[in-house]
Amino acid sequence: MIRNSLAGFLFILVFASITRAQESSAEFKIVGYYPLTEAMKADVEKVRFDQVTHMDLAFVNPDSSGDFPQDFDALEPFIREAHKNNVKVLYSIGGGAYQGPYHELLKEKNRATLIENLVAKVLEHNVDGVDVDLEAGFAFGAETDPNYGPFVIELAEALREHNKLITTALPTAPGDVVTHEVLSQYDFINIMVYDQTGPWNPKRRGSHSTYGHALDALDYYHRELNIPENKLILGIPFYGHGFGPDLTSPVIGWMTYKEMVSSYAGAEWVDHWHLPNGYIMYYNGIRTVKNKTKLAKKRAGGVMVWQLLYDKRGPKSLLRAINEAAY
Repeated sequence: MIRNSLAGFLFILVFASITRAQESSAEFKIVGYYPLTEAMKADVEKVRFDQVTHMDLAFVNPDSSGDFPQDFDALEPFIREAHKNNVKVLYSIGGGAYQGPYHELLKEKNRATLIENLVAKVLEHNVDGVDVDLEAGFAFGAETDPNYGPFVIELAEALREHNKLITTALPTAPGDVVTHEVLSQYDFINIMVYDQTGPWNPKRRGSHSTYGHALDALDYYHRELNIPENKLILGIPFYGHGFGPDLTSPVIGWMTYKEMVSSYAGAEWVDHWHLPNGYIMYYNGIRTVKNKTKLAKKRAGGVMVWQLLYDKRGPKSLLRAINEAAY
């Protein structure tokens, strides 16, 4: 009788453990990029850890020898508070600016040292993994780095030895070096569904991140690249690009959502705004962000935000809108 009771008790424990694991894997992710330097001096009580599941610290990059000499002791309060709120923290490497030194560091003769140093940096302050944000010249662009794939595969293996995550930020159309084998290494993929136009294309006036762009990106990654929907994280911008009254007018390359709604009453409810100087600023307002979040609930594993400090707190907050739509 005791033996049967014990067996039943053990079965319940195992079942509960499996259920928790399934719930965890099915969790709707809200991934927020947060500037590294700001995290190091943040008042952690004011950081909205309660509204995200993952924080990606942008950016953590090595020197030319592949070392990470930065003293990250100042990150301890941020990481500790994140973990207290069950939020995972990742170091994001690379960034939107061209990261030329990585071409040499990713070569076979240097790759093992880079990976060893990066994993050591992860373990030093017990962060939860690495987000690979190597963009133009690596994962996409006119030329891509053939060492991108081997680097990702070897880094994933090294991180998993310590039960750490590996994620990535990729555009709507990655390059040929981002093979299915490479994509399968990632625990999830942050799709940068923004910057579909901008200062580099002044004649292509309009929104750089529409609901249609989101649909197309999810279709492409799931149907063409065969990535499971729960590994796809839909990127949402908290900023806009502005196009002038004439085709020859220089494009306003950047205006944060916070700046928009702080300057113009009602701007939070639309996706473009006519500025006093004749420019039109294109961005995502509350309605579109909620609709994209609802799309991600059906067709993806979560949403990603670039970046959290561009948001407006209070009732106009896009992060708040995401949470309202997600939960």
